[in-house]
Order: sequence, then C-alpha cells, then structure tokens
Amino acid sequence: MLEYDESVIGQEFDRYSYDVTKEQIIEFSTSLGETNPLYTDESYAKDTPYGGIIAPPTFCVIFRSEAPMPDLKLNYGKRGFDGGKECRFVKPIRPGDTITGVDRIAEVYEKTGRSGNMIFIVRESEFTNQDGDTVAVIRQSLIRRD
Repeated sequence: MLEYDESVIGQEFDRYSYDVTKEQIIEFSTSLGETNPLYTDESYAKDTPYGGIIAPPTFCVIFRSEAPMPDLKLNYGKRGFDGGKECRFVKPIRPGDTITGVDRIAEVYEKTGRSGNMIFIVRESEFTNQDGDTVAVIRQSLIRRD
C-alpha cells in the first residue's frame, strides 16, 4: 500500500516569472542549431501570420523553479531518477511576454516493472503569459525505487 501525504496533490508549491526578450529567443534557437527563420530572423517573421519572431516550442524548458518539491512524506526508495517529460505547447511565446510558471505535484503512483516496484512522482508546471493565456504545460516524472 502506497502511503504519502495526499494533501500536497494539486497544491501550488512555487510561482515564478520570466521576462522574454528577442535576444533570448535568438540565442536559444542558435544554440540548438535551429534554422527556422521564424525564430531568428525578424524581417522574415514579420511577414508570417505571427507578425514577428516567436520562440521555438522547447524554449519553455528554460523556465525553472528554484523551489524544492514539497515533502510528500513518502518513505520509499533511496534513489531517484528522471522519468522523462511530457510537453504540451499551447500558444507561441513572444518577445515582450512575461511568463509565469506555477508548479504543482499532479500525481503519485506505483508501478511494477521488470526490476521491481517503482514510485512515480509527477510534477506539473503550467506557464501563462501576461494576459493569463496558457502557453505550455510540462509534466515531469521523477521515479523512486528501492
């Protein structure tokens, strides 16, 4: 029977903001070797339906919380590792946007694999712009095992 503090599920544990600049978007895109001029060339991007440069979808991974995860009072496993990310991109991020991230624990569940039992802790980060529009949601899994 999996036991943990269920009161933390869905509760906000961190809120943080970032001001996005055109230079950040271009630097991020260039560092990835991105060649789409929509992300790097203002004169090209002006003539697109977006009317200017937008950030590539993966740009939202630079938004990071510095807060530790809440104590789940989960007495299981001494090791943890990254179980991957699921990203949903909703609306473009633009220069001049102020992006606010809100982090929550979305769920905790147990699963049995070939090597035994594992506990999955899913952290959800929702990002909104200054207008309150959701621009992205990232669900990241942390796996704990004995």
